[in-house]
Amino acid sequence: MGLFKKKNKNEQLLKTFDGREVKYVTKRVERNDGTINYDIIGKAGRIAVVDDNIRIICGVIDVFVCPVNDSKYYLLMSGDGVTVEGQNSVTGRYDVVTAYYTYYRK
Repeated sequence: MGLFKKKNKNEQLLKTFDGREVKYVTKRVERNDGTINYDIIGKAGRIAVVDDNIRIICGVIDVFVCPVNDSKYYLLMSGDGVTVEGQNSVTGRYDVVTAYYTYYRK
């Protein structure tokens, strides 16, 4: 019976950024001297949630792929992007990436 079915609290958040077009994607990089820098790793792409994976695609290249259950994701306070962190299967490392949405006037 579906009366007491456990709901995923983050399902609505996933729907918010699923299918959004991306202007550019940055990756958080910590340097040897302790400083933190944000490098642009791709432009003109899309965010998609496919087969329980979060995929950030720039052009025809995947720049970030991580299972939804193993990742953390936060909307930016400005509302124009999302930060996703987790074990990136493209690079094989734990990455923190921020994807900035393309703005469309409604």
